[in-house]
Amino acid sequence: CFFSVYFIKTVDFSKEVCYNYQDGILYPFSNMKKHLLIALVLGLSTTICHSQVKISVQGGTGLTGITQNENYNANFGYRFGVGVEFPIDKTWSMQTGLQLLNRSYSIDEAVTALGITETGKQIYMGLGIDSKINGIYLQVPIKVAAYLPLNNNCGLQFSGGPYIALGIGGKSKLNWVLATNERYDDDDFITPSEGNGATLVNGEATHKTFDKNEGLKCLDIGLSLGVDFKYKCLFAGIGAEYGLLPIDKEFPKDLFKYSFQEDQTLVSPHNIGIEFHVGFCFNAGKR
Repeated sequence: CFFSVYFIKTVDFSKEVCYNYQDGILYPFSNMKKHLLIALVLGLSTTICHSQVKISVQGGTGLTGITQNENYNANFGYRFGVGVEFPIDKTWSMQTGLQLLNRSYSIDEAVTALGITETGKQIYMGLGIDSKINGIYLQVPIKVAAYLPLNNNCGLQFSGGPYIALGIGGKSKLNWVLATNERYDDDDFITPSEGNGATLVNGEATHKTFDKNEGLKCLDIGLSLGVDFKYKCLFAGIGAEYGLLPIDKEFPKDLFKYSFQEDQTLVSPHNIGIEFHVGFCFNAGKR
């Protein structure tokens, strides 16, 4: 470990020297690089501070799913939020805000498999799973945006950057039914009756989506890209998001094969989705 101390010794502007004190040795920095860095930071800060800050309110829906799993299907979820835009010039700006959104994915499917009992008898097994994972997040995007005017009243704005999301609520459910029969008959396969050898077992479970023991990881950091069509103070757009952090490190790749012990592969899926939104913005004055 080491520490650095920076100070400036000034005789006059042309002889200004910057030193870095590290491990007992003074290392001189380039004056030109230092002045360029200061000029860049001050110029950017001054531009943003004297720009017209814009506030936006938006709402919409999103289609969200997870990667690496073969069973869960993407579901639609809501999203609402407020945004703040700091123009740098007529083209470029910085965007951030706070969004409340819902990410959801589900499965409602049944499969049949052929198995062998402990006595060596062939048996048919039918497994049905009805499950839904529903999570509510607070999300903060941090984007760089570029505006391309089409005329005096409208244009396209392209944006991209990271986001940070925190899971704050939601419930998940899992309902399952397992039927076994010595013969395969669509009419009475899952209907136990005398002489047909059918058995039926079912179960259900619910828990908080971000439960510490059974739930998903509540922190999600990812990347987002979007494009908006703007007309005066109104806008409508589409975006795409991809989570860089896994929602779980031990998630079955295929729930049915995992249940039948055919494939015990565990994966680390990520959030993925697209979103559609509409909104309006207004100027909040100069900072």
